[in-house]
Amino acid sequence: MKLSRPVVLNSTLAAVILAAAVGAYFVTNPVSAATAEVTQLTGTVQQGVVSSTITASGSIAATLEVSASFATSGTIATVNVALGATVTAGDVIGTLDTTDLEATKTEAYNTLADANTDLANANSDVVDANTDLATAEAAAATASTSTTTGQGSSSSTGSSTDTSQAEQAVTSAESQVDSAQDKVDEATAAVTDAEEAVASATLTAPITGLVIAVSGEVGGSTSAGSSSSTSGADASTTTTTTGFMTIADVSAYTMTANIAEADIASVAVGQAVTVTFPALDDTTAAATVTAVSPTATASNSVVTYATTITLGEVPEGLRLGQTAEAAITTVASAEDSLYVPTAAITTATDGTSTVDVVSEDGETTTATTVELGVVGDEGTEITSGLTVGETVSLGQVAATTEDTSTTTDQGGFGDGTTGGTGGFTGGGGGTAPTGGFPGQ
Repeated sequence: MKLSRPVVLNSTLAAVILAAAVGAYFVTNPVSAATAEVTQLTGTVQQGVVSSTITASGSIAATLEVSASFATSGTIATVNVALGATVTAGDVIGTLDTTDLEATKTEAYNTLADANTDLANANSDVVDANTDLATAEAAAATASTSTTTGQGSSSSTGSSTDTSQAEQAVTSAESQVDSAQDKVDEATAAVTDAEEAVASATLTAPITGLVIAVSGEVGGSTSAGSSSSTSGADASTTTTTTGFMTIADVSAYTMTANIAEADIASVAVGQAVTVTFPALDDTTAAATVTAVSPTATASNSVVTYATTITLGEVPEGLRLGQTAEAAITTVASAEDSLYVPTAAITTATDGTSTVDVVSEDGETTTATTVELGVVGDEGTEITSGLTVGETVSLGQVAATTEDTSTTTDQGGFGDGTTGGTGGFTGGGGGTAPTGGFPGQ
């Protein structure tokens, strides 16, 4: 029977047909195979400093900020420096209108002069009273003598009365002196206050530094206040006031980093710090931990401790308030320490640590017992067991690759003349009516 459509042979039938074939045709099919390649990872025993660091961020601040204010109220007459200017301690930075202050001082001087005049008069009255008393006492003594020698008693009685009156006059005069002296003291204090008020109308810079805030302007009024200072080291303010001008000591800069409670036990005053600045490319500054807050603050259930870091130098272009990133070195080895990548170290349950040292030809490894030192960010210190330059094993990794190969299948047959029972598609079937079957 002649097939009206191609017939697909399964693999078993195809094998039978191929086994009987006189002529053959070959078909290639792809076959995939997975191959595992093992790679040895190695490192080198190096020499240098091994250190462990804690990182934190903060913002740049001055070591000291002072807010200067006038000690008396008044109208601002001059503002002598502008925002961003640098001033020296003692420079005049502003003045007040002294018209009313000078008038008050003049009045105080006049009051003092009057008080001194009253005091002088009171002292004169005391002198006069004492003179009268002395005269009365002399008269009384004479009268007493006359009585003794037989003279009349009326004279003695009069002298006694005069003495008593003179004593009262002295007491009264001395009381007037005390009162006048009190007035002099009050007038003197008023003069001192007036003089200080006039003097305080001129405000000078309390420190040398950079003017970072000016809150007054000519013609404006200001209230009496005292200077306040804020330390970058502990961020404490001695006096709360709105100052006429704020000056920052920029001879040194600080930053405050909030260290997590899990790390704060490793932080101590004196530790070395490396500070970088996101706004300044390739700029770093050496710094030191100068203060650690004894109390914590909590924000969103995160507990941190404020740690003050003081820069050893001020990089060019650095400004107050800029962001800084600090790496605090909490522990460090000697400069000539040996160290290996931490991954090279295997520690047993008994505490023994070993490192696999790779032979020079790279074919074998030898487990070597080592003593460990500082565990750093980039490696672990080896205090004994290895020498610098040795190659150590970090382990192995296996990479799987897919290899694609080909297989050849035998396709149809035919003798080219009489034809045959057919062949796989693409085969060379004959001209016989049976044609050729499609290959599988």
